[in-house]
Formats: sequence, structure tokens, C-alpha cells
Amino acid sequence: MAETDNLPTVHISNGSKNVGICGSWINSNKISIYNNRRLNKKHDDKYDPTIHVLRPEVILFSPQLRKLVNESNGVFLSIQKIKQCSGDLKPELLKHSKQYRSILRACIESLQDICGKSADKKESLENFLTIFYQIECVWHLTEILYIDVVPGDVVLPQLLEWIKFHFPAKELIALKILAEKTINADLKHPNYWEAVIGCALHGRIDLVRALLNLHSKSDHSAFIMAENILQTMPVYNVYGGYSINEFNVRWHHWQLELSSNITNKAFLFDVDTDNNLEMIMKLIVGDQDALQHFSKYTDAWYELLAAKLFYTSPCCKKPELSHHANNIAKGWHTNRPSDNAIHALIESNLHQLIKEIQYMGDNGWFAAHLVDLLHTCGKLKILDKDQIEVTSQLHESLILEYGNTLMSHHSLWQCGASYLMHCPTQGLARLEILLQSLPTGSEARLNKIINIARDNKMDHIVTSMCKIQGIKCIQQGRLGNALAWALKAQDGSFTTYIADQFLKHYAENGKLECRDLLENLGFCMMASDRLTFLGKYCEFHQMYGIGEFKEAASLLVSLLVSNLTPKYFWSILLSDAIPLLEAKEVILSSSDCFELLRCVEAHGNDPKFQNEIEIFRLAVARNLARALSLEGCQVEH
Repeated sequence: MAETDNLPTVHISNGSKNVGICGSWINSNKISIYNNRRLNKKHDDKYDPTIHVLRPEVILFSPQLRKLVNESNGVFLSIQKIKQCSGDLKPELLKHSKQYRSILRACIESLQDICGKSADKKESLENFLTIFYQIECVWHLTEILYIDVVPGDVVLPQLLEWIKFHFPAKELIALKILAEKTINADLKHPNYWEAVIGCALHGRIDLVRALLNLHSKSDHSAFIMAENILQTMPVYNVYGGYSINEFNVRWHHWQLELSSNITNKAFLFDVDTDNNLEMIMKLIVGDQDALQHFSKYTDAWYELLAAKLFYTSPCCKKPELSHHANNIAKGWHTNRPSDNAIHALIESNLHQLIKEIQYMGDNGWFAAHLVDLLHTCGKLKILDKDQIEVTSQLHESLILEYGNTLMSHHSLWQCGASYLMHCPTQGLARLEILLQSLPTGSEARLNKIINIARDNKMDHIVTSMCKIQGIKCIQQGRLGNALAWALKAQDGSFTTYIADQFLKHYAENGKLECRDLLENLGFCMMASDRLTFLGKYCEFHQMYGIGEFKEAASLLVSLLVSNLTPKYFWSILLSDAIPLLEAKEVILSSSDCFELLRCVEAHGNDPKFQNEIEIFRLAVARNLARALSLEGCQVEH
């Protein structure tokens, strides 16, 4: 059997018209493809019996991503618990969102570390890095816009932090230049202006000022004027102590002053060779041409969006983002799922967002967890083409699909089951099908499958799997294990069958198997009449072995009169009574002797007992005489 893990194309040779290609569903997301001879045709043509197992590539099954899957599963289950809580869940949900992002960041750092140390599968690892970089970027923006909503709904401060976090290259260059504290930095660092412009685009005015102070002409009036203007630039803070209207008044006064200085050419210090300072000041005053001019220093259209908002609409609220975003995105020709997802987020089109993130190649991890978080936050409302709300159906379908994917992995299937268990409509039905298709493997693995089935009240699966395992144990001669599986199955007839095997083995060999197990059955002994008999008979042997003959005799008589004894075992019970009848002390009473005589009359015709029947009758007679004499003396006294 050939699995096509790494082959995008599989060639299946069918050398004749009498051979066709067939496919069969195996389980989960696997399909077998193979040649198949057609009926009513001669079968002497060349035939290739190879079976190809086809499945989509699942990057989550890579060892490098195993930790991501397991840790995010813990966060998902924690969210399911807090759904049951009352009160304001927003703080808890924000904490869980940050936990997801922390897991993503740890995964990215781990991939970077592995990629740097090993040349093996480098292309694959770099692909993983690209995918999870994009996921983290989109998740972070979703958190800002839908989960961590600040008072007043002013989003720019958080957007700038988002840009700073995900596009740090220019700031790192700036910090490197500043760390050297070198005068004439523009002459010594060819990327000096790139760093200044990048920091300006990200709204890092503090770094812009520090870099300008290291310019070779920092004492020129143009630079002095720029320093004064930038130092007095108003920056909105939701906790700054003044209202949006008050801030806007200050902002417009400051802009008018800066515009006047630009008009007066106050920032031109070298007309022939360098107008970067003036262009930066034009950017800061909100000039659209300057913004487009500096677009070459950005990696994504949303970097420009953040710059535009910072310098033209610093108090922008979430509903206003879409207008600004559309104007900026027009000039960009990119069709990456992450860019499209960010555009959908800013436009508050969550339906489109979900479509785009499903193209990211992460096998549904992102869509399942993000949609679940948004659904729990109450932010998800999806309408179909007929304007019917399908939010719950979409939410469940994404989790179902993700859980289904994990169920096909040999060690992640338990994680997959936990997702299916939280899909109220179809989850348990899907879980029931998939549990039965899992390879059982070791007993430890089988126990895990059975525990999940039992926890979800799938008793028929528990019974079926335990019986199969019990039969395997019987075939291997492991009766103790077989009995344990029968008890776990809670199947009375199967338990009776195995108890019979114990008794028949004893009847043939004179030895009880698995005494430790049988002596500690406890309440499980009641699972079937035959097991009750087996347990009590084992208890009889235990008492007899430690010299508690009266208790052993009482138990033996109770077994004889209980009607639980199988036909093939009567001769053994009657034989066991002989040593007790011939003991020096009188152990069995006269009434016990009468019971024994009744039993031997009813069941003493077993051919195996014919050699002992006379001895038995004689022993009963002697014991009866001694018992009557002893009982008569006790009455007289």
C-alpha cells in the first residue's frame, strides 16, 4: 500500500480497457484509489494491484506544530467552560484571545529556531512561518476591533501598536543607529532616511526626533524648526483628560502652523540634493501625495492606512475605518488571503473574513478557534443569501471540520474528539462514526476510546469494542483479561461465557486461573449468575486454603442448593464435599447432609462421579450419624 504523503500527482496505470479505476472512502479524510477489473471481462490483462491512499496535506500533523494544537485545545476547552458563567465575560475572553496569540508567537519563535539550525525541510518550515505570521497578524487586528474595544471606540492607538508589532524592521534600524549615538548619522548610514521615514509612517515621532538630531545639519534652522513642531505635536489619548472635540481644536491649530511653515519653505535645507525633511513634514501635515510617495517604504497597504489616520484623522472610530481603507487599498494589487482578510475585518464583513482565513493553508485551525471566540463574544452574525441567520450553523461546521481533521491522526484524535463533543447538533453523531473507525492498537489506546464513548453515553460502542477485545484475549489464552473486558462491556451473556471458560478450565485441569482477579471481584460478581457462582466457588477455595472449614462448608452447601451450578460442575462440587464430610470434627450439620443426599440423587449420575459416588454416600452417612449424635447431646444440655 502506497501513501501519497508528498506526491501532488499519482499516476495509476491501467494497461487495458478491461481495468478501471475505483475509489473507496477509508475513514475521515482518506480515500483509497486502485485498479479494478470490470465484471464479465477476461482477466488475463496486465493488472496492477497497488492501492494508493490519498489524503490532503495536513500541516498540523507536523511535529513542529504539535504543541500549537495541544495548547490551543486547552484554551478552547477553557472557553467552553466560561460560556456557562454569567456576568461580563469580556475580560476573560480578552485574556483567552491573548493566550491564543501567545501560543501562536511561541510557535513562530520555535519554527524560526528550527529553521535556523536545520537545512532539512527548510522550504516547508518557511511556508509554516509565512502562514502563522499572517494568522497572528489577522488575529491581533480582530482582537483590537472586536474583543478589546476601548472607551469611545477610538482605534488608532491600538492600530499603531499593531503595525509596530508586525512590521518592526524600520524601527530596528532606527534603534541600531541611535544606539551608536553617532553625529552625522545620515552620512554614515545609507538607510538613515529609510529609518526616519519608516518611523514617521508608524507614528513613532519620538524616534523621528531622535534621528533628526543625529543628522549632519541638525543645527540648521530647518531641523530646529522641525524639532519644535514635532515636540508640540498633539497626540490623542483616550485617558488624556480632554474630550475629542477639545483635542480636534488643538490638532487643527497645530496643523495650520505646520502648513504655514511648509508653505514658507521652512524645511528646505538643501534644495538641490535633499528634500526628505520637507516631504516628511508634508506627510505629517496629512499631504496625500507625500503619503503615496513614501508607499515604497511599506510592505502592506495597512501600514499606509495607519499613517494616514495618524496624520489626518487621529480620533477615527471603527465605523470610519472602512472609508479610509478603501481609498488606500485601491492602489495596491495584492490578493493574499491575509490582506483580503484584513480588508474584510476593517469593513466589518465577518462572513468574508471567514472565507479568506480558510484559504490560509492551516487546515482550519485559525477559522475554528477565531470563529468560536467571536461567537462567544456575541460579535458573530452571519446571514445567508436569503438573509437568514446561519451563525450557529457556520460556527459548528468549522469546529466539526477541524475536529474531524484531528481525529484522523494517530495521537491527536483525543483533541479532535474534544472539539466534536462541543458541537451540539452534529458533533456526537460524527464522533460516534469516527470512534468506531479508529485503529484500536494497544489496550491503553482502546481504553481511551472506550472512556470517551462511555462519557458520551455511546454504550453500544463500549460494548462492541470490549467484546472484540475480550474475544482476542480468549484466543490468546488470557482469560483474566477477557473477563476484565467483559465486565467493562457490561454484557451479561458475554460475562457468562467467559466465566464458563474459567469453570471448564478448572474442570479439565483442576486449577483456577487468575485467582487474584477472581478473589477481588466484589460487586462485579453480580454481572451474571455464572460469574456469581465462579466468584463464590473461588471464595470457597480461599476459605478452605486458610483452614476456615466451617465457613467453606457453609458456602459449598449454599452453592449446591442455589441452582446456579452448571451441569458439568455438579460432580466437582460433590467431590469437594467429601474431605469436609470426613474431617475429624463435625463440620456439616444433619440438615447439610440431607441436602447433599438430595443433590447426589438429582445430579450424581455424571459418569465422572461414578467412581466416587459410593465413597460420597458412605461419607455422608458417617457424617450424618456423628452430626445427629452431636446435635442430640446439644439438645439434652
